[in-house]
Amino acid sequence: MEQEDSRQGQGGNSPAPAAYSYSNLRQFVRQNSEKLGMIAEDVILPVNKRSIKRQLSTIHDPAVEVIDLEQRHTPSPTTPTPYGQTTLGLFYYYGDDTLLLLFGYDPYRRHELWRYVTIMLAHSSTSHVWGNVLFQLILGVLLEMVHNWKRTSIIYMASVVGGSLLITVMSPTVYGVGASAGVYGLLFAHLSTIILNWTEMDRKCCRLFWLLLYIGYDIAINSYVKFGLKIETNTSHAGHIGGAVTGFLVSILVLKNFEKKEWEMRMQKICAGLLLGFFVIIVLINVSFPSYYLPTEWNFNYESTYIHHILEAIKDSPEDSSVRKVCEADLECKTVLDQYIHNGTIPAI
Repeated sequence: MEQEDSRQGQGGNSPAPAAYSYSNLRQFVRQNSEKLGMIAEDVILPVNKRSIKRQLSTIHDPAVEVIDLEQRHTPSPTTPTPYGQTTLGLFYYYGDDTLLLLFGYDPYRRHELWRYVTIMLAHSSTSHVWGNVLFQLILGVLLEMVHNWKRTSIIYMASVVGGSLLITVMSPTVYGVGASAGVYGLLFAHLSTIILNWTEMDRKCCRLFWLLLYIGYDIAINSYVKFGLKIETNTSHAGHIGGAVTGFLVSILVLKNFEKKEWEMRMQKICAGLLLGFFVIIVLINVSFPSYYLPTEWNFNYESTYIHHILEAIKDSPEDSSVRKVCEADLECKTVLDQYIHNGTIPAI
């Protein structure tokens, strides 16, 4: 999940679990590369674009075998693996707080442009980082085996930036961490490939049904938690929406279109216009309405700014709020909060 961060983090841990898991993953991919390639073909490719050997399985001809080796979409070293290794390694080595301050979205430093990309390297918890990495692998590897790593990387990175930009408009006063804007971009890329190759896809209605069912379930469960149960979470819906919209539009432009048709070409032009408009509008809002945002900090005192932000949020929260009760139950937090409320300073503890 993309997360709006309002917590004190956990310290760094050993990177060994990440390295061990990815060593096993690489071994699994090597041992099952043909099976994984067949699964990717079934999920992504139209029937007439799959490996010739599978289409003509009843023909025993050496020539077919040669052509099959040339045309099969075999797995290559995938982009999700080094990304996952980097993300997990940084998380376990530096810890969530350090990554938040250096790489996460900082509402006081919107001018630090690297944060719109590096937000994907910062996460709020162990479950957060593993959830994003695993979903990114599940969704990304299948696309990459068919559409190649360059196209998949463009979709993923553009979705991360799109999610970060929408956070500046929909949630401009919160810290943000997480890679789920990219994950949602990959999810909606699967929707794009179905639409883009609609006439060539087999079982297209079934594919579309299950994909939309999952998307609908995700929207419904988040809406129920927020509006039905009235439970406030730190999930950044702005990041999810921005990543999904950007991923869908960019996918229409960069994914392979196996048999181009006139209506598909028109749709690509429309998506290009919408993508450009999305970017221009968000940049104009950021530039034209400075009063909508928190004061800009031009220094590198990241930790001090973050602590003041957290204390302000606690101070402004209702007396019976959960965050206020948790702080007041902790002697150190209560001491810091009392002095901050009294004279606006932070004691050295």
